[in-house]
Amino acid sequence: MPIPPWPHRVRPLALMLLMAATLGGLAAAGQAPVEVSVTAQPGFRFEPERIEVPAGTEVKLTLENAAVMGHNLNIPALDVATPIITGDETSTVRFTVDEAGTYAFRCDVAGHAEAGMVGELRVR
Repeated sequence: MPIPPWPHRVRPLALMLLMAATLGGLAAAGQAPVEVSVTAQPGFRFEPERIEVPAGTEVKLTLENAAVMGHNLNIPALDVATPIITGDETSTVRFTVDEAGTYAFRCDVAGHAEAGMVGELRVR
């Protein structure tokens, strides 16, 4: 049996590569997000103050306010922020960081960051 000309051999290979890339992308897209919880504590502090997540993975960050006054969590370099929430409320944001690095976060309520309500997100 003669070998078919090269265009006929390439099409099945191209189709297989396209299917593999599509299925691989779907598997990554279906990956569960990394869930992170941060609590705004009385005394103008976040617990934990440092968060670590893998690069390229969706992050589901939940802020819980255990204090009486309103707080939020803002990561300015990533344009990610929760709304200001009052005591015993929670707020959740989802985002993905593709580049490794360290990103500062803070509470945006006037005077809170200056009082020490800051932290950092480390993306590895």
